[in-house]
Amino acid sequence: MKLSDNQVKAVEEQTGLQPIPEDNPAMDQLKENFGDHTFYVDDRGLYILETPQEDNQETQATAVQVAQWTDENRNALQAHEPTATDAVFSLQPQGDGAESANGAANDQGNSQ
Repeated sequence: MKLSDNQVKAVEEQTGLQPIPEDNPAMDQLKENFGDHTFYVDDRGLYILETPQEDNQETQATAVQVAQWTDENRNALQAHEPTATDAVFSLQPQGDGAESANGAANDQGNSQ
């Protein structure tokens, strides 16, 4: 899913992660391979966020890994079947009175 600016802010508040910028040279290839999403990368791989199908309000999202690093130098990603993680995030900024769905969901790492 493509996140709004407020949703990106909410994820950053909970994780410290920022999405891959739209002007990143790899963005066209990412969209071609995975669709139009907001992409996040950490020390384990490449992620998108997806809401449960029954959640029409899009208030929570699960991190889904779509690629992993091919080596410890993190120079290349290898795509694989999307794998949902147990990291769940509130998509509402904390300033809006929303509580984090999983405040300890920062196990996705902090590097880009």
